[in-house]
Amino acid sequence: MCDQSSEAEVLPQGHQNEESENPSHPPSNVEAEAAAATVGQMEPCADDWNEITAQFFDCVKDLKLGELVHDSTFGLLEAMSAIEMMDPKMDAGMSCNREATPLTFDTAVETGQIKLNNLLAKELIGIIDAVYSCTVSWLEGHSMAQTVLTCLYLHKPNRIECKTMRSFSIAIQKIINLIRNFIIRANVYEEEDFQHSSFDYNLSEEVTETKAMNMLKAAEEELIKKTKDTEDEREREELQALLARVRFTRLLLHSLVGMYPLKQGNWRYGQEVAAQTAVPLKTEMIDIVKSLNGALELAQAIEKTIELGTQPVEGSDAPNPMGFSMMVNQRLLPPTFPRSTKIKDRQLSIQYLTELIQRIKHACKIANCTSYHAALNFLMDFNKKFTPCLLSRSIPQTLYLPAGRLVFGVKPLIEVLKESVRAFIAPPALRPDNPLYNNPFAINCINSFFEYHEQTFYSLFAICGYNRARQRDHLGLLLLNFAHLQDGAERVDVYLHSLTPRSENSRHLACFGTWVFYHCLRAMSFYLLAGLELELYSVHEYLYIFWYLYQYLFSWIVSALTRAETFLAEQEYAADPKAAKASQKKPKSKKRKTKTDVKEILFNEAMEMLCGGYYKALVGFYKEDRIPEPLPLFDNEQVRFEHRFAPFANLSTPPPMPYSEFRQMKFIMIQSPATELYAAAAKHFHEARMLLETFPNPDEEWHDIVKVAKTNYVMMNLLASGHSRQSKQPPEFDFSCHRYFPIIKQRK
Repeated sequence: MCDQSSEAEVLPQGHQNEESENPSHPPSNVEAEAAAATVGQMEPCADDWNEITAQFFDCVKDLKLGELVHDSTFGLLEAMSAIEMMDPKMDAGMSCNREATPLTFDTAVETGQIKLNNLLAKELIGIIDAVYSCTVSWLEGHSMAQTVLTCLYLHKPNRIECKTMRSFSIAIQKIINLIRNFIIRANVYEEEDFQHSSFDYNLSEEVTETKAMNMLKAAEEELIKKTKDTEDEREREELQALLARVRFTRLLLHSLVGMYPLKQGNWRYGQEVAAQTAVPLKTEMIDIVKSLNGALELAQAIEKTIELGTQPVEGSDAPNPMGFSMMVNQRLLPPTFPRSTKIKDRQLSIQYLTELIQRIKHACKIANCTSYHAALNFLMDFNKKFTPCLLSRSIPQTLYLPAGRLVFGVKPLIEVLKESVRAFIAPPALRPDNPLYNNPFAINCINSFFEYHEQTFYSLFAICGYNRARQRDHLGLLLLNFAHLQDGAERVDVYLHSLTPRSENSRHLACFGTWVFYHCLRAMSFYLLAGLELELYSVHEYLYIFWYLYQYLFSWIVSALTRAETFLAEQEYAADPKAAKASQKKPKSKKRKTKTDVKEILFNEAMEMLCGGYYKALVGFYKEDRIPEPLPLFDNEQVRFEHRFAPFANLSTPPPMPYSEFRQMKFIMIQSPATELYAAAAKHFHEARMLLETFPNPDEEWHDIVKVAKTNYVMMNLLASGHSRQSKQPPEFDFSCHRYFPIIKQRK
């Protein structure tokens, strides 16, 4: 046994820290040998290698069968999770031994395995397509060292003589760096989503993005000239396909550069700067969308010409015959179990890029969301419609909050939150025509409230950028902060009400509390609905999930919205003395209807009816013993109930519903005949459908929910009329039409 090792060798972190923190502690013989071995690892000079095989086996003789050497900083847990060095099944570094010498850029050039000049068009097409396949594989969570950086041309692009290959290599490095910066800046990723390490590769930092785009433009002009000069039809087709790829790269780079906030250092607080920056931002966004549209058209052309380039060798892991070495970075990987990285297929990669560009186009629309409420709704709808990748989830986060807590890099988030409260319920203290607006004590109280709780709303916005599973996890933790937020809002309302002059008609009761209550209810409902989307609930748990949504959450949301609208109407009526003396014609009624968010109230009323339909249908199924329940010996319904609603336990408003209340409601409902319950469920589904169909211009989600309501209405009517009465088959819940609300199917 020789003390020679790869970079997969591990020294316990705790052992290193202990030695550094206690330099006076005399090392034992074992520690001294370990330290000497470590020095050998850090400086692998040929003269420093020592043969330790005989000593090692002599030490092993003192151990009995099953015994392990135990150290205070290296116990059983560390031993079980340690990597066995030089074992190909455990040590990622040993994978390099499959090749005699991993192919590097220099060795490939010396041996003639890659070209630096005179590359054929089909070779360039093959390399570019392979690089994009590696980029997509990296975006899907694989390591950069095992995907993009396996392309040898990206290691030393300045040595490439071919103008097209050199400009593309530098441009793709800039694109990778921008993507990485977008994702790191948004910080809405988890370990399984993305690996951001660039393994100390330079990525052409000395070249600016503008210069990279100019290089691509020059390469385009050269390719256009070659296309005009050639007479061979096949060669012309290949050059046009190559030109499309170079132009696609330039447009993609231009779009990412335009979206990335590079000027955040010059932004200042204040409304004047906001006014100056708003117009250029929208103008630049129009140019960005134009570039994305151009890239989208080129992506379709690229997909049709994939076969013109060189194709991967069958049975090889390399995505292209020339320019790639899959083991070149293996020594850079951390000492972990070897991961088999399969590079994505070229056809699927181009389709992925096409969908990515479409998502980025939609993400740019967040520039039109001036209010916090609109931005929050945009992100939630964006995640529902597109199930976006990490990059397209990070872009709207970065566009909306590019510089700390500055919305669009201009306006402080606190000011945007104040505007959100003013638009929602218009507290008297935030109305310029109210004496409290200029009261220094009221101003200080409101500012202190938002400064203290700004992080909660910042986190709520950031949560919308995580993947669906992590959103629910983070939301459960954030609900703990809402308890403090509600308490703070209540104190602010009480204090501001005490400052209100008695002569004033307006009252300051539960204004901030209603706004916080509304956001809390939305977070609670999303938490429960996300469990349905992620299939976390068993069928026998649907009953109390839909019961909670029907009886409490959606009805409370409707109540909060209605109260806010009523308060807004009262404030406007009281602020206008002419309206108070006007006749009974009520001329402002139409104006109020245009201002109120009727769509949101209507939608939540429909959701309440829909959940009521599921609740009563499930009670009917329980009545007829159609839903199998777990054995009582291995189940406790109260424990499951409390576990599902545990994040709500610390909230004071709304108060958490105890299990005893659910049992009582279930007992009362189950006394009714099953046919009556099915008929009541059908009525709820019909009302939900009627509410959704009354609103003009419904979106796609509304159409899906209407379809679910119609289908369930028919099924409930059939069951109410005695259909499948003798059947004890459990119902099926089909979520293919909508992620939250299933279509109920009952077989005979």
